[in-house]
Amino acid sequence: MKSDLDQIIEYFEGEKKSLEVSIKKSLAEYDYLYAHYQQEGLWRLDSHLGALKRFKDPFYVKKSLLERWIRWMDSSFEDGERSAFDKEQIVETRNELKKLNRQQTDLYFNDSQVIDNALFDLYERRIRKFRFCLSAEENFNLDFEVSGEFLKISHPLDSQYNNFVDSADFDDDDIASRYPLINLGFRWDTAEKKFVYYYDMNGFKEALPVKILLSRIAYEKFSFDLDNPDLNPFVNIFDK
Repeated sequence: MKSDLDQIIEYFEGEKKSLEVSIKKSLAEYDYLYAHYQQEGLWRLDSHLGALKRFKDPFYVKKSLLERWIRWMDSSFEDGERSAFDKEQIVETRNELKKLNRQQTDLYFNDSQVIDNALFDLYERRIRKFRFCLSAEENFNLDFEVSGEFLKISHPLDSQYNNFVDSADFDDDDIASRYPLINLGFRWDTAEKKFVYYYDMNGFKEALPVKILLSRIAYEKFSFDLDNPDLNPFVNIFDK
């Protein structure tokens, strides 16, 4: 059975293929302007996909770079044209790639179980709250707790934005107003000094909507900077 994250990745892979076909069709019909806009969309989609795949595989970026270099070497030179040094580099690169592919997935976040279990434990009041860390390097955490009939998801403001918080309202020109969480429905709580999102848990039976929100946060927060530290998500449980 595919995890929710795998299904989301599969969906975006399908969108990517459709865009690539449409771009080729536009170029064949000399509709260069439309092809240009579609190409921009493809770049954004690739960025989102990269973030989601890093969310699943912490070695995704490194493996992609190694694979791209191997493909370039294979397509650029015939075997007889390569120097002894090039051949040695290719062998070393292939071995490095194999080593990464063989690594056990203890760094892989099993989204289909951990988040589900934590959410249902929270709903049944078996735990007080849990903290979902997307990136320890960036100290990007989301706290989950129940408030009445609602799931309360909160995130403290990043230190880089502290200078922009003077009231409950953000001016459109402020950098903070473009913070990804705001675009996903989070609101700034002046008293708690946190971004807060409320999800109605009345009759809670399905964790998928919450996990889709987490996936959107992952690629909105990390997708546009491939040099960001690899995502290494984990969950901390806080008992009663």
